[in-house]
Amino acid sequence: MKVIFIILSMLLPVVTYAQSITGKLIDTQNQPVPFANIITLAADSAFIAGTVSNDDGSFEVTANPNAALLKVSYIGYQEVILPIENKSDMGIIRLQEESTLLGEVVVKGTIPVTRIKGDAMVTTIENSVLADVGSAKDVLSKVPGLVLKKGEMSDAFEVLGKGAPLIYINGREVRNQSELEQLNSDEIKNVELITNPGARYDASVKAVVRIQTVKRQGDGFGFDLRSSYIQSENTDLIEQLNFNYRHNNFDLFGTVNYNRFRSEMNTDISEERKVSSDLWNQTDHYDTRSANDNIEAVLGMNYMINENHSIGVRYDLTSTLKNTMEKDMTTDVIINGQFNDRLLTDGFDEDDYKPGHQLNAYYNGRINDLAIDFNADYFRENYEKSSLSNEKSQEQEDRIVRALNPVDNQLAATKLIFSHPLWGGSISFGSEYSYSFQTNDYLSANEEYVPTSYSKIKEHNIAVFAEYNHDFSFGQIAAGVRYEHVIFDYFENHEFRKDESRKYDNIFPNASFNTQLGPIQTQLSYTAKTQRPSYWSLRKNVSYHNRFTLQTGDPTLKPTIIHDVTLTNSWRFLQLMVSFQQNRDAVVPWGKPMEGNPEITMLQPINLHKLPMLSAYISATPTIDCWSPMLTLGITKQWLTIESGGLSYEMNRPMFTGTFYNILNLPKGFAIGADFTYQGKGDYNNSYYNKSVWFCNVSLRKSFLNEALEIELRGNDIFKTMKSSTIYYFENQIGEQMDKWDSREFVLTLRYKFNMTPSKYKGTGAGAEQKSRF
Repeated sequence: MKVIFIILSMLLPVVTYAQSITGKLIDTQNQPVPFANIITLAADSAFIAGTVSNDDGSFEVTANPNAALLKVSYIGYQEVILPIENKSDMGIIRLQEESTLLGEVVVKGTIPVTRIKGDAMVTTIENSVLADVGSAKDVLSKVPGLVLKKGEMSDAFEVLGKGAPLIYINGREVRNQSELEQLNSDEIKNVELITNPGARYDASVKAVVRIQTVKRQGDGFGFDLRSSYIQSENTDLIEQLNFNYRHNNFDLFGTVNYNRFRSEMNTDISEERKVSSDLWNQTDHYDTRSANDNIEAVLGMNYMINENHSIGVRYDLTSTLKNTMEKDMTTDVIINGQFNDRLLTDGFDEDDYKPGHQLNAYYNGRINDLAIDFNADYFRENYEKSSLSNEKSQEQEDRIVRALNPVDNQLAATKLIFSHPLWGGSISFGSEYSYSFQTNDYLSANEEYVPTSYSKIKEHNIAVFAEYNHDFSFGQIAAGVRYEHVIFDYFENHEFRKDESRKYDNIFPNASFNTQLGPIQTQLSYTAKTQRPSYWSLRKNVSYHNRFTLQTGDPTLKPTIIHDVTLTNSWRFLQLMVSFQQNRDAVVPWGKPMEGNPEITMLQPINLHKLPMLSAYISATPTIDCWSPMLTLGITKQWLTIESGGLSYEMNRPMFTGTFYNILNLPKGFAIGADFTYQGKGDYNNSYYNKSVWFCNVSLRKSFLNEALEIELRGNDIFKTMKSSTIYYFENQIGEQMDKWDSREFVLTLRYKFNMTPSKYKGTGAGAEQKSRF
């Protein structure tokens, strides 16, 4: 009880008294208008206080006896100024829409407005141009602050300066990126981007994206079909069926999803390293061909007992039908300018997955003013990776290296959150527990090259947290604290290893302040976070690349501790974010000579003592008649000195990024998109991106049958310019790696929906970040 009292005493603010003015905003269709700006003014128009309207259009703004006018403004609507006249309730305020007629095109409130609300940057999607861009994945790629990183096999989202976010749809964690493809853009109400998540989130969560869908009514059966044909140098397929049955307070939903992906990649690596007194130059050329076929099935239900209580359960079954990689490699070795050897290697990796299982159950309820959110999760995945490397040497003996790598991942987690009004604000508190387990065995058929090893990891994470927020006349203040107790047990060859095992006790505080300075919304926040190494980085078994390169992990890696200060501003269609991070014990990839044989490089991650980093971006989303451009410019800069080959290298060069998205709404319901993405040169960790990368995507969309059927044609990387080049620095070597893959592709997508209503499922999940570490 003493700990709870101390936490509460830290969080509770001083109570102040001021007049509150309330009301509700609606449009001409009697629909609520969320995120509108409401400010109170003195008789001479001097600013007093401000706020934004809630999801249901309601608002409460603080004023003082000098308040004479209430001003309401929202892009796409006419401005409203009303006299206060000592009223505390302004009642219903109806906003009139502003329309611009251009030929046959009517542009009405088409700008995707982004505003600061609470702890988030909220972008409205409903009734904006982003409601017709395709899927939730297409929407997120155009939200200010979010970047879609293109990959060889799959894409992933990153928040500028923060890394990969945790994504939720209606409070439910997105467990697979394919879920974003299953949600149509016209079903999304808004997207909330949280760049400094509070204490209720795992301490390793550095950014959160919350997607809220449009609340549609209706019972009965509905379904949503999607089929995508993707042609590059290979053929990919995506086939999806979503269905939903709703009757009164009962909701049954499910998904069947089939993906077929094929890809090709070419990699060239050139390295220079010192081996004793000799200078080695090594070049590698890789050709890899990957194939992945998988099926995902989801079945879930939720039941609203009454308006205050609901329960639900969701089960995910994944089956990987095929996951293979073929590779051909040529390696040339030059020592002191003289030819030493050439290796010709062909290899094959195959993962044999057993069906994966995920289960979530939740209870969401309210008892008077006390809100309760409980979740329980279970996850299991196991597979066997078999690898073969047939290595032929021009000057030495040939090698055939075989290995089998069985992996078993399991997770059980629970999370309980209570929320209650307190002293004019709101307090949330609760706890979270997760138990994760992994066995990672490496069974080598060639012990003379790589050893057989058996490893096991068990981790218990116990957390308690509390958050408090309060609205004042000058803005909103929020603060929280999270305590985590982690027990990390490491086993090698079936024996407990005390030296590699760890216990961590950490306190992670957070605080934020929101205010409105005239028309500018501002948020200043601070959080302490952690980034725990993946289980792959913590393993101790050794993987074989070739006779000169091996790879392993390090179970003694420390978690990274991150202190983050972020300033966010929003004004009309402009958004600005500046963030500074101090990363202690940052984990980076590294290479060093193998003990006992310096001719072999051992790739192994290490901790850096500290890594300061500054990131900033500015985004503009105006609407010019039927043209809706979205421009984002960003910069990332770090401060780091690397020792490599006996020399020091300053890794301080900034990296510039930019995106320029364009949507053109044409007559007859046609929409054209043209998107440009740019990443400049710069340093990141112990690597220098020495070539700028840019690419262009185009699209054409049209809806039919009263928007029930949508057809989209898309061309990705139409100029085939998506190539990367990186110079990396290790302990005794410098290398350059160049990658290119079959990124130019043509995509035809058909979507058909019938009476589809978003699920009311409210499960938020538990142990989310632990799952990602597998």
